[in-house]
Amino acid sequence: MTDQELKDLVASLAVQSEKTDRQMQEMSREVQETTRQIKELKERLKELGVQVGGINENIGHHAEQFFQSVFKEKLEFGGIKYDKMAANLVHGDKNKRIEFDIALINGDSIALIEVKNRIHPNFVQELAEERVEKFRKYFSEYSNYDVYLGIAGFSFNDEVLDQASKYGIGIVRQAGEGVEVEANNLKAY
Repeated sequence: MTDQELKDLVASLAVQSEKTDRQMQEMSREVQETTRQIKELKERLKELGVQVGGINENIGHHAEQFFQSVFKEKLEFGGIKYDKMAANLVHGDKNKRIEFDIALINGDSIALIEVKNRIHPNFVQELAEERVEKFRKYFSEYSNYDVYLGIAGFSFNDEVLDQASKYGIGIVRQAGEGVEVEANNLKAY
């Protein structure tokens, strides 16, 4: 290789190096811009999540108020008449707390009705297998009572209906201004 060829090669490498540096700087700017946009998008999604959560909570409160006022007037569940209704029956503090949205009570039976905006099949199992045991543990004044379970909501999928039937849990749905109760195989716990 001659001196001239070596000089040309070094000059060519210098030009390529400058070009590569410019490309790297441009790529770095693009990465910074993309990072900024991702951060902005995360913030917007976080705000949207808060808004959706608030909407869901409002729908849940609406559902609870609707079903509580219907049962306050009706005082009947699964063909059993009750003397009174207690809304939001609670035991415990914020660390260890159990709450039932609606409790219908008479001298020997109590119906515990949970109100949900959207019910998942695993909630049905949890209600029948865990929450009723906690009720027995924390509400000993009802230890000799038959406990009946219900789930109230505006809509149900087939899997939830199947689970409720399996566990003998009544289904309560909105029907016009009142409710429709499906409690054909209601089970006493």
